[in-house]
Amino acid sequence: MAGDEELERIREQKRQELRDRVEGTGGKSVGSGDESATESPDEPIGITGPDHFGDVLETHSRVLVDFYADWCGPCQMLAPVLDRLAAETPGTIAKVDTEALPQLAQQYGVRGLPTLILFENGEPAQQLVGMQQESTLRSLLTA
Repeated sequence: MAGDEELERIREQKRQELRDRVEGTGGKSVGSGDESATESPDEPIGITGPDHFGDVLETHSRVLVDFYADWCGPCQMLAPVLDRLAAETPGTIAKVDTEALPQLAQQYGVRGLPTLILFENGEPAQQLVGMQQESTLRSLLTA
């Protein structure tokens, strides 16, 4: 199937990025130029503050942001799904701890957890609240 071929291509790209990192090139291909700025990390990015959040949105064209709390059961169930999607898809996943960064949660109208907001070119494009199917999230990250 074409989907399986695409998934294998993405996996191979991620494997190469890991090999490059281990070999000391920091995950960047030699001569990659500006492409490295939009590469998708292999794991979710933990947001440390509003400035970091802005930097992530500016650096990556498509970011799925998980607004979560450690005490939230559905958030805990969603975490391994997001880890897997970060490793297997070209999209970027970021995580915002709403207990540590309540101002970001308030800024984006987060009222329930988990809340997932897809940002495209720095702007909110879609919002999902509650536990989501992996296939739904995968389609957001690969569209």
